[in-house]
Amino acid sequence: MNFTASQEAAITARGENILVSASAGSGKTRVLVERVTRRLLAGENVNEFLIVTFTEAAAAEMKERLEGAIRSALAESEGTQRQHLLKQLRLLNVANISTLHAFALRLIEQYHYTIDLDPQFRLSDDAERTLLMMEVYGDLLEARYANDKDQVFARFASQFASGSTDDRTLQEAVFTLFNFAMARPDTTAWLEGLAAQYEIAGSLTETPFYQAQMLPIMTSELQTLVTQAEQLLNQAPDTMDEAPALNRLLNLQTDTDTYQRLLQVVQDTTVSWDDMRQAFLSADVMGWGTGADGKRKNFTAKHDPELKAAWELVKTQRERIKERLEALQTGFFALDEAAMQLAVRGAGEVITELVAFTQAFREAFLAEKLRRKVLDFNDLEHFALQIVSQPAVQTELRARYNEVMVDEYQDTNQLQEAILSFIASGDNTFQVGDIKQSIYKFRQADPTLFGHKLATYPQTPGNKVITLQENFRSQPNVTNFINFIFAQIMSDGLGDVDYTGEAELVAGADYYPADLPKEAELMVYLDDGTTTDDADDGPEVANQFGFTKATGQIRMMALKIRELIDTKFEIFDRKAGEKRPVTYSDMTVLVPTKNQNLDVLDVFREMDIPIVVNGAESYFQTTEISVMMSLLQVIDNPHQDIPLAAVLRSPLYNVDENGLALIRTQAMTEDFYTAVQALANNALTIAVAGVSETKVNETIAAVQRFLADLERFRALAVQNQIVDLLWQIYNTTGWLDYVGGLPSGPQRQANLHALYERAAAYQKSSFVGLYQFINYVTQLQSQDKDLGEADANVASDSVSLMTIHHSKGLEFPIVFVLNSTRRMISQRETMGDILLDAEAGAGMDYIDLDHHLKLPTPQREFVKQARVRGAFAEQLRVLYVALTRAEQHLFMVGAYDSVKALWDKWSLAEAGTEWMLPEWARLEGKSFMDLMGMALMRHPKAPELASVLTAYDDKDVIDFGEIRTKAPKQPFNFGLEIVNGADLRALVDAYQAMPLSETTSEKTGATQEGIINDWRSVLQFDYQFDEATRATAYQSVSEIKRLFEDPDLAAGRGLVDGRIQADEFAGLRFTDETLPEPTFMQEAETRISSAAIGTATHLVMQRVDLSTGAPSQADLRALVADLVDQELIEDKVAHLISLSKIERFFTNSPLGKQMVAHADSLQREVQFSLLLDADRLYKDFQGSEKVLIHGIIDGYFQVDDEVWLFDYKTDRVTPETAAETLTQRYSGQLNVYAQALVAMGKPMPRRFIYAFSAEKIIALD
Repeated sequence: MNFTASQEAAITARGENILVSASAGSGKTRVLVERVTRRLLAGENVNEFLIVTFTEAAAAEMKERLEGAIRSALAESEGTQRQHLLKQLRLLNVANISTLHAFALRLIEQYHYTIDLDPQFRLSDDAERTLLMMEVYGDLLEARYANDKDQVFARFASQFASGSTDDRTLQEAVFTLFNFAMARPDTTAWLEGLAAQYEIAGSLTETPFYQAQMLPIMTSELQTLVTQAEQLLNQAPDTMDEAPALNRLLNLQTDTDTYQRLLQVVQDTTVSWDDMRQAFLSADVMGWGTGADGKRKNFTAKHDPELKAAWELVKTQRERIKERLEALQTGFFALDEAAMQLAVRGAGEVITELVAFTQAFREAFLAEKLRRKVLDFNDLEHFALQIVSQPAVQTELRARYNEVMVDEYQDTNQLQEAILSFIASGDNTFQVGDIKQSIYKFRQADPTLFGHKLATYPQTPGNKVITLQENFRSQPNVTNFINFIFAQIMSDGLGDVDYTGEAELVAGADYYPADLPKEAELMVYLDDGTTTDDADDGPEVANQFGFTKATGQIRMMALKIRELIDTKFEIFDRKAGEKRPVTYSDMTVLVPTKNQNLDVLDVFREMDIPIVVNGAESYFQTTEISVMMSLLQVIDNPHQDIPLAAVLRSPLYNVDENGLALIRTQAMTEDFYTAVQALANNALTIAVAGVSETKVNETIAAVQRFLADLERFRALAVQNQIVDLLWQIYNTTGWLDYVGGLPSGPQRQANLHALYERAAAYQKSSFVGLYQFINYVTQLQSQDKDLGEADANVASDSVSLMTIHHSKGLEFPIVFVLNSTRRMISQRETMGDILLDAEAGAGMDYIDLDHHLKLPTPQREFVKQARVRGAFAEQLRVLYVALTRAEQHLFMVGAYDSVKALWDKWSLAEAGTEWMLPEWARLEGKSFMDLMGMALMRHPKAPELASVLTAYDDKDVIDFGEIRTKAPKQPFNFGLEIVNGADLRALVDAYQAMPLSETTSEKTGATQEGIINDWRSVLQFDYQFDEATRATAYQSVSEIKRLFEDPDLAAGRGLVDGRIQADEFAGLRFTDETLPEPTFMQEAETRISSAAIGTATHLVMQRVDLSTGAPSQADLRALVADLVDQELIEDKVAHLISLSKIERFFTNSPLGKQMVAHADSLQREVQFSLLLDADRLYKDFQGSEKVLIHGIIDGYFQVDDEVWLFDYKTDRVTPETAAETLTQRYSGQLNVYAQALVAMGKPMPRRFIYAFSAEKIIALD
């Protein structure tokens, strides 16, 4: 196996702490496995390594790879080395290769006694944890209010009031602070230090917070404004001595002077806060076009149009700079010194109280979990930290592990780092990761841990950084494309690492054919200005061509996928080592979030593109789930108007708007449920104009059906079985089947199954009841959490659809990044009563309750900016992960309102002269495509490629004049595809007009012709041959013997149809009502059963040898002894076989004598199968199906031209009753045997029953 020099270094380095910075596709997992394997071959044991992975799947893969490596080495080893490797295979199952949570659990199991922890606990899921948090919080809040005699707590809680009467915002603040703090090892210390930055001893400008935090931010921002203003002034167009242009040039000069003056004010340490504030608030820039005389000059028709257009572009850039100044004014200078002191001190006091309340909640929450013997994953980590903090345990663990290895180190948090640092010996850590792929900050992952070591390890002895740059995954075109972009947008200040030198990718995949197509393309749908950026996450309205921003870009992408398939676009099959046409499964669509999953599914279905979905977000917003949640709310409490109206209006009961109006009129002053009952139970009180009698009757029938269902559902709900309730709803309403017929039906059904499974998990928690379940779901919705992934994968050769986060660690030949114009940073990052950042601390505004004023604090603004920068850096890393998933071809798909909206962002490429775009320009980029557009517009070929924009550039805004070209270090191809609504509609229409394949045409035709409006008639369809579905196709003779009794036997009991009733026992065979006794009951009996004796007697009759004549008692005893030795008969049963009766059968009875005489033709234990018409077995059976009959005949033999059929019976009967009793019981059975022999080609046999107990022959013919 070949390794590069850097890989070899990572494999062999020893005796120091090693940080491996492994770029995407560099083979880091392969290196980690090889490092362990070589150590094992050198004599170390696998259980002497602690290997921590980020996911259970990664741990399983690691073990699998190690096992493969050990087995490969085993095949070539011998002697002691072979024994050692066999030992490693055994140890692999107990080796510490797992997630940190799993390792923490093992630590607790082993060392729980050192921290006095009860080891009897179970782990809670998210559902139980959320509910328990809410319950503990509710109890704590109630206690605080109950003991709040002086209203101190009430005033504190008022700081979190949001216009509502509940304490939801305070709860959110407590939970946010709690969850954030619990991801740290120093939870208590960090919480107690949050209020420190709000301390003010003298003036505001003398505080440590101002000096260390505020001042650097304001200085940096003003320096940026000065730079931008000077750059704009230097790049100003020619004035041509025209007054409007001269005035505008004066405006730019004045702006520059203003920003420079403000910078000097901020840097002057003697200026007071109030003076500084006055300087900022009075720094009002001149109106655009206003001259020194205060008069405004505008361009008119007599002026050069090009001059006017050039200065219009300058105006846009000037407004952008002006907005930054206004942000400074409102963010930091809204209050004077006195108000600022009041706000900061007040906010500090609130934070102190919030911290104390959160600490109390933390203690109460832990106490309640310990009482219930239930812990969560975070508890595992904190208890593990307590354990490893103890010197004795620490010493033992350090002696146990030769090396601590951490995979995906960039996703580690502070708490996990602390646990591992206690176990490491100081020179035996091996950490592998890529800071550029740290995308789990929302789980408190801290990429700065990696970044700090990346910066300090090279300068400190005993530490080493090894960089794996080579990307062996992607075609060089993709690698070079990524490098060109990130060299301009990712820096240490924004992204936590400078994308230069060793951070860049090196194209290591030299196995791709040179003539392979090279695609890296930006695909842009222009939405013709129908929506704005702010509407990214809100409802969109389709334009005149039938597209929204979302569906337009999805449709554009779908056309591209069809084009790749139809043109047999070539890719390189890495496994096969050859080129081949692309298939659907080679393509993956990555999305930032899953909000548009259903849109993608619908468009792809319409265009006949198979697709599988990995996960489903916006789960609660899907129609099928929202209807179910409304119904559950109504079941819990029907006096809720909105959920009730939603249920009635849904396809479940299909009451339209007129029907709802009719219901409302029946009880105008009561709630809606009362009106529903009134319509269902009383005569119509008020008619509604325009509502026909038919509609009235339909509505009444619907509400009556609803009330009947509701009564049944509520009866089930009180039993606290949510699972049973959901399944009853699915079955009663047909909802599960109905949604399966909608577009994306399998996905919708998977969503309903996920709800069912979540309910099952909920029932295993310590909570019960429908109300709590609804409360839990409501809480999840408010927190924008999801139930979990509802997987509906139903096809193999399909396009994959997944989030970028889900794709981490995976690779695909062709990648589409959809919705890449979505706003990167959610507004939630800057919303909430309290903002938290690991470094910046806690930010809060203060509410002056006496004057009902919200006073902004600079601390909150500082934390807000830190969070924005942190979120921006995180999104850069998410983009990096998305692009590096591509092996061969990459397509970025997005939508802008217009070319102007696009160019407003992409033209920021002209900012700065360095390779790295200025921070302010990058922060202006609101989406992935904004940033990529900025970077790519600096490519030498950009003006040529961007010519496709000119067809849609009605404002004539595209201008590359000020953009400084940056030649890529390695060449690459990229393209730009633009289409607007009208052109996209034409493309879609042209595609749909193309002749479809025969199968597709048939399918489409069937769908169109077979549309059924009444879906209930489909779900309640009656199958014509229903009886056949409930009638078994197999029966044994003993089960059906009554059907074949001789007709004369029925004479004494009247005419009875003995055929089987094919009733509700669907799919079951009809068997004898008497079941065999269980073994344990048989063993408990001291008396041997008659059945056991009868079975043994039959066995003797089958095995007795008649070739030498009738057997003697001695022969029979020898046979029985032999059967006992073979364990075919139990010894205790053998003594009860009547050997004398068997002997007399063969010597005295005519049947036995004939059997001995014709032993040469004797056949015993004859198995047979027979087909009978089904209507002979089943009543009301329609059709000509057959039923298979199976049985075993005791025996038959030939007597001259006759066949004698016999059957032994050991039933206890007297000689007087034997004939009547056994004939009645068994004649039907022998009739079947006779028919079987006839079917075998024998003549109709004579039938005999021999009763052993009565020693009597019964002839049935």
